[in-house]
Amino acid sequence: MTDTGPLASGTEITEDLTLDGDIRCGAGPAIIVAADNLTLDLGGHSVTGEPAATDRGPGILLRRVSGATIRNGTVRHFDAGVVIDGGSGNVLENLTVEDNVGYPDGELGDGIVINESQGNHIRRNVVRRNGPFSGISLGPRAQRNDIRDNTVADHDMSHLGDSGAGGQDMGIRVEGPEANHNSIVGNTVTGSGGDGIVVLATCDDMDAEPPCVGTPPNERNDIVGNTANDNGRSGRGSGIRLFSMPLPMPPVHNVVRDNVADDNAWYGIAIDGLPLGSPGNTAIGNRAHRNGEFDGSDGTLMPPCGRNVWDGNDFGTVNQPGVSYNSQSAPEPE
Repeated sequence: MTDTGPLASGTEITEDLTLDGDIRCGAGPAIIVAADNLTLDLGGHSVTGEPAATDRGPGILLRRVSGATIRNGTVRHFDAGVVIDGGSGNVLENLTVEDNVGYPDGELGDGIVINESQGNHIRRNVVRRNGPFSGISLGPRAQRNDIRDNTVADHDMSHLGDSGAGGQDMGIRVEGPEANHNSIVGNTVTGSGGDGIVVLATCDDMDAEPPCVGTPPNERNDIVGNTANDNGRSGRGSGIRLFSMPLPMPPVHNVVRDNVADDNAWYGIAIDGLPLGSPGNTAIGNRAHRNGEFDGSDGTLMPPCGRNVWDGNDFGTVNQPGVSYNSQSAPEPE
């Protein structure tokens, strides 16, 4: 497939394909992967949308497929670069996913998105300058996915000239609900407007009475061996954060281990306050220094740290004594 002009939107592929030239598309999806176990090799070429289009959609959509591989090229100028919607066991590798920008009130605004899909491998990609939501997003029921050895950089929207637009733009965003048992390992996440790596609280229906009760949390995710430095460029953001709020269901049973989080605007490693009786999270063997507020922060004050476990971390500053070092073993999963 060579570049002879704009590609018709929604081109479906059902067998292996290697591009032999760049392709352009006015609106996405440019390419829909519509069959299992195929390989789309971009061959070092680019799939590019029209920056001025008002509804660009995703660049490449994996539509309820399993075992597909997308590799070796660049996806840019869509509302999202690559979206995995359903299915399982797909691979995205050696891609550059850049400058995909949606709208604050839209459904997309990320580099790579996984929704309702399990067991995918996102590895060795360069993901940069996407927004306004994230570089890599794990959405509803994204489970047992492996996000590994990616470079996730500059998700702060500054390249668009609006210094305030990147406040919610995060490097790797575990949004859910029920985004569980994912592994986020060995990634380098820098320059986010908000948090570098975040596991969010969940709430399907804010209008329910009482709000959010019973919504499944994001739980049992492993965040291991990542570097999350220089995030929070909007003025407020942490290196790695487990985010909670008064009403939604907080993330629980997550493990943050052997990460480095230096020079972030707010906290280095932060576990927000948990409601009384909530299971805790675990932070072990992390290092964080020179962050704007505290290098290690636990928001649960009554009782201090709640059921969170902090063990063997190297922090310069902490908001509670137990955050710096806690010798107890992590609680057994419930």
